[in-house]
Amino acid sequence: MANVVLLATSDWDHPLWTNKQHVACALAELGHRVLYVDSLGVRGPRVDRSDSGRILRRLRRGFRGPRKVRPGVWVLSPLVLPGQTRGWAGLLNRWSLNLSLLVADLVLDLRRPLLWTFNPQTRAYLSLNRFHAAVYLCVDRIQAQPGMPAQPLEEAEHDLCSLVNALFTTSPELQASLGPLNAGSHGFGNVADATHFGQALHAGLPRPADWPATKGPVLIFIGAIDAYKLDLDMLEALMEQTPHWTYLFIGPVGETDPSTDVSTWKRFPHVHQLGPRPYASLPAYLAHSDVALLPLQINDYTRHMYPMKFFEYLAAGRPVVATAIPSLCDQGDVALLCEPEVSAFEAAIQRALAGEGPSLERRLERAQRHTYRTRTQSMLDCLSQHGLMPEKPLAPQAPRYFPLCTQLGRPHLSAQLRLALVRVLERLGQPARAERCLRRWLVWEPFNITLLNDLARRRFAQGDHRDGRRLMERVWKEDGEAEILHQLLFRRRFLPGRCTDQLAMLDELASSTVLPMHHVGCCRRLYTDRAIDAKDVAALRRGVEELGVILVQLESDPDTYRCLQPKRKNRAKLLFSVHLTRLRALMALKDTAALNRASCDLLASARRYDPFAIDRITAMSMPRSVMGCLTIAAVMAWHADDSRRFDAVVDQMDRLCNAFHAARFDVMLGETHEDHRGFAEAVLAMLQPCRWPASEPSARPSTYQMVEPVQLVFFSDLRRERAAKAESFLQSLGSR
Repeated sequence: MANVVLLATSDWDHPLWTNKQHVACALAELGHRVLYVDSLGVRGPRVDRSDSGRILRRLRRGFRGPRKVRPGVWVLSPLVLPGQTRGWAGLLNRWSLNLSLLVADLVLDLRRPLLWTFNPQTRAYLSLNRFHAAVYLCVDRIQAQPGMPAQPLEEAEHDLCSLVNALFTTSPELQASLGPLNAGSHGFGNVADATHFGQALHAGLPRPADWPATKGPVLIFIGAIDAYKLDLDMLEALMEQTPHWTYLFIGPVGETDPSTDVSTWKRFPHVHQLGPRPYASLPAYLAHSDVALLPLQINDYTRHMYPMKFFEYLAAGRPVVATAIPSLCDQGDVALLCEPEVSAFEAAIQRALAGEGPSLERRLERAQRHTYRTRTQSMLDCLSQHGLMPEKPLAPQAPRYFPLCTQLGRPHLSAQLRLALVRVLERLGQPARAERCLRRWLVWEPFNITLLNDLARRRFAQGDHRDGRRLMERVWKEDGEAEILHQLLFRRRFLPGRCTDQLAMLDELASSTVLPMHHVGCCRRLYTDRAIDAKDVAALRRGVEELGVILVQLESDPDTYRCLQPKRKNRAKLLFSVHLTRLRALMALKDTAALNRASCDLLASARRYDPFAIDRITAMSMPRSVMGCLTIAAVMAWHADDSRRFDAVVDQMDRLCNAFHAARFDVMLGETHEDHRGFAEAVLAMLQPCRWPASEPSARPSTYQMVEPVQLVFFSDLRRERAAKAESFLQSLGSR
């Protein structure tokens, strides 16, 4: 079960339900807890009845905490100034939303929540780093709606798409325009609540009480009547030309586009506008109609939309006549699609009334394939494949959305008081008594994370690595984070002083069967690095063997090369870090045969690696390790006098160097400490001229030409005094 914060662009109680409400319900039905955040307002408020009513409702609910609206779904209505993302108003909105989320965290205990947002301005309100993962579900081109701040929305959406962990879109045009911005982008199309609208198929469903007096066939449209998307001129001409048909419209007029004017429709006695109707009653209206209409314009907005009502109509069993917008072009076998012209629509409606359109069975079968539950499950499966879903089951004390909730909790505060007493005892020269107190308290509170962390640190400091590892595993099982482990691995002041002690600690941690792969792999990699520094042959051989096991595990996992986890948790990054450490260890061992085999393994991994398929920030932090590995592989191909393999290695270097220069990675240049692009260019420039034809073995480059590429594997820059190490390695390879 995951905790999901769903940032919507429409209020929960809006009469026309859209993707936001339905996705929340589908997530809840699939066993997740959903906090639905009402619209924060993408545009500024208008002075009309609909916006005034919405503001009053928000004021009434804004001072309440989350309210439960159905099993697994809570609704939060934060007080915000609509459409304000900058200046003091934007600051106030961020403060108000985060205060509301703090209240929700206190009430609902939100642990490792997943952000599922529909709002392109999300980053103006929330920090994505606070969530376990962030998903943007783009269902339409909201900036193409009237009254929207188009340019700011466009910029905000592109920024959001490039930084969320995954991007889902509902139309081919949206996927084409936004998909290239994100490695985790997937197009899903739109869907409907097939079960709900399938009620229209039930025999004997009573006609709604407000059904107007009609004659002849009834043509129905359900949804918002707005001039920016419906072709009102074409509709009016069609109405005038077909007085023998009854037109029934259900939905608000001009809700999004205030310029909408349908007052001239009043002159048609066969046209009826019923206004909004409860969602529960919509199947009854469809049940007693003959044809369902989607008379859309073709413009920037509709080219990017995928109307949900299309599948609602199909699920209700109605023949559908719709404008042939791009997203519907592949649905011509279940609907009558045409240009938004009077003659085309009239002819299509006549065919539908005559029963000449797609069969009912085909329409219903298509509707069943496009349901919220099936699509949401597919989206969750994608997130799992990318490594973005919280682990199952969630750790009992997994981090909360607001760390403050944990820090002010009784267990943490009481533990801090006790640890203060422990430090007093230590200053008084009684460390043994201090530790006895600590262990006694853990008997009373065996799952107190703060106490466990402190005891684990003490065990490692005193050289009891096995007990320290067991304590670490207990921490991991309880909170799923183990911050103490991160400190031990990446903060020098927590490491034992002597290299032998560091090796012992890292070896013990790497032997764990409880800690996750990214921690175990990191421990084994650091262990091998320390062994290289210490020139410990036995430790080096053990490191090489264990790193080989990790590589097999990573290569056998199909999700390694599409992992969207950031940096240290990313499996693709771990893969190449392990490859590089293993290659360096074999270089230190001067095991030429094993180094040659390992370089072939590395080449196979490089062929599978696509920087565009993993997290963007992680991909831009990897060029040095990937190109360093390939440099060693190139040298080994050179040593083996294998020109074809050498060419294959340099080809991969050229492919990846071009990828690293893609525009997608430009924004990351200022966030990396090293010039990764420069390194990739440098080694490629050195090795590209070294190619030689297989038919001319004598043209193979000299040892001297390999010195500088190898030197860059060891050092960040080229200096003559550092060349000796590279020359020594090349000499150790021996001659063939």
